[in-house]
Amino acid sequence: WFDPHQIDRSVKFNPRGAEDAVRAHISVVTIGHTFPNGDIDWFYNATTARADLPDNNEWQWQLNRMSFWGELGRAYWNANDEKYAQAWVKQLRSWIINCPRPDKVNNGANSAWRTIECGIRMSGSWNEAFHRFLPSPSFTTEDKVLYMKSCLEHARYLSRFPSTGNWLTMEMSGLYSAASVFPEWKEAAAWRKQAISTLHRELNAQFLPDGAQVEATPGYHQVAVDNILFIPRLAKRTERMAELPTDFTAQMEKVYNFNLFLMTPDRDLPRFNDSWPVNVPKTLQPAADLFPHRTDFAWMASGGQSGAPPKTTSHAFPYTGYFVMRSGWETDANYAVLDAGPLGYGHVHQDKLNLVVWAYGRELLFDSGGGSYERSPWRSYATDTFGHNTVLVDGKPQRRQTKNREANVSRTPLDAGWHSQNTFDYAAGTYNDGYGQEDARIATHTRRVLFIKPDLFVVADTLKPADDKEHTYQARWHLLTTQTQHNANNHTVVTADAQKPNLAIMPLQVDGSAGGATGNVATGNVATGNVAGKLEVKVASAQQEPELLGWHVRKDMDPQYVPATTVLHTRRGAGEQQILTLLVPIKAGQTNPVQSARVLPTQNGQSTRIEVLYRDGRRILVEVDRAPQSALRFQ
Repeated sequence: WFDPHQIDRSVKFNPRGAEDAVRAHISVVTIGHTFPNGDIDWFYNATTARADLPDNNEWQWQLNRMSFWGELGRAYWNANDEKYAQAWVKQLRSWIINCPRPDKVNNGANSAWRTIECGIRMSGSWNEAFHRFLPSPSFTTEDKVLYMKSCLEHARYLSRFPSTGNWLTMEMSGLYSAASVFPEWKEAAAWRKQAISTLHRELNAQFLPDGAQVEATPGYHQVAVDNILFIPRLAKRTERMAELPTDFTAQMEKVYNFNLFLMTPDRDLPRFNDSWPVNVPKTLQPAADLFPHRTDFAWMASGGQSGAPPKTTSHAFPYTGYFVMRSGWETDANYAVLDAGPLGYGHVHQDKLNLVVWAYGRELLFDSGGGSYERSPWRSYATDTFGHNTVLVDGKPQRRQTKNREANVSRTPLDAGWHSQNTFDYAAGTYNDGYGQEDARIATHTRRVLFIKPDLFVVADTLKPADDKEHTYQARWHLLTTQTQHNANNHTVVTADAQKPNLAIMPLQVDGSAGGATGNVATGNVATGNVAGKLEVKVASAQQEPELLGWHVRKDMDPQYVPATTVLHTRRGAGEQQILTLLVPIKAGQTNPVQSARVLPTQNGQSTRIEVLYRDGRRILVEVDRAPQSALRFQ
């Protein structure tokens, strides 16, 4: 990416980061450790060595990615100080001497040769450091031979032990990089061919027809995209584009579609499964160059300075099961996504029918992304049903099988409800697997979401038990704030952050209606056998006992556990039960625009009618059919 013989003294670097790397003070997943005498122990794990930290194998694994080597190299170019080169050479020799290549693949704990790290080293940190320090007298001929020998061992290891999923994209980009930097190797051309053909095949195998990567994890979707695109970028740089199939990059249009149409109003991606923030305009910059006919790619990549916005707003991903509802493409739009799809190939959470909402551009009903890859109650909470916006049955979380990873990928369109028009969006999905255990199919949960544009979300949760016993159903709503107001009369909970957009969570049928009928238990449609008690509403923030509630568990950030709010709607009853909820976005500086919402009497008891009156005079009638396969209607 740069000429090692044309040193740029103006290259930017982080002075503190470079000095830390010289003295071997290494920070991994926000946890720092200083190695005595500057001698790095490549098998050390700060999280297992310290009793105050939860165990996290990623600390040792990511130590071996050497992300700090790039800082050393940039510091050397800028400051022209040999101490940076000497520190790097010392660390390079230490690693090669102490971390011999294993004869068999080792992707387990305490490995310095996990294939994902091997790929990352070859495509990133090692090559940058090598070319930065190439002119240094501290980087001797013997060191250069040692470095090249280790890279050769890396390439042979990566070629022999490829894996699957997003790992494979990192492994192959690393293999291609090594074989491009050292074309004099006898196996180099064959390795480049292997990497190209593997990832060309993976463009169809790993990306579904709707553009999503099979892990159904937006963050890792982008990891896979970046590593696949790495190959044509480097091929162009090294004048080897003729080695690539002519349709290599053409197949990537659908994967960028995923980024664009899933994008949140704040130009991010929702943190489904083990995900993290993604800068969508930045990810679409190469797409705008690759696909000049896509004016919507150019529009987003340029921040609206060129191109044109997409012609449609809302979007369904029928294989992944993400159903995106938005009022517009503005940064202050209202937005929601229902996750009605399968678990996904990897990095999965037990959270089907999870719903996230942005109110006037602000993320409020949130999914944390699962936090860091540690072994702790926080990680369990954030990846399980407990920490998501869906329903628990008898206090038990969803349990879908995880052993057969391919079985958790849909290769055909899902049987889910979706309809979108200018005035509304409608999405629905059903969970009929186990609770607590995979084979404990206690109840079937159907969630129907109606977005009446531009500012009302109606959520109907129908729970149908497998027996005639009484069960407990709890819908959880996780809010990205601790400032809330709870109206004890109607049990509405409203976020209360001054001069910011807010969200109201308004439960209906609070008095204990029976099934789809109206009124209280005594006057309800008891003949159907659907008897429900009152809806209990609880609000919790930063609770640790008797269970975690009201936390935003962040990935590799300090602080990692941030107080938030969990709203719990709990109903007990026998027979089919229904939980109805209105989610109302509120503009900054204003109050809840809904003046009242009530359930109206119906003639046949086969549906529930909801009247919503707005302070501006609007009146909306919503009809919720008891049959969960029926769409919600409004006028």
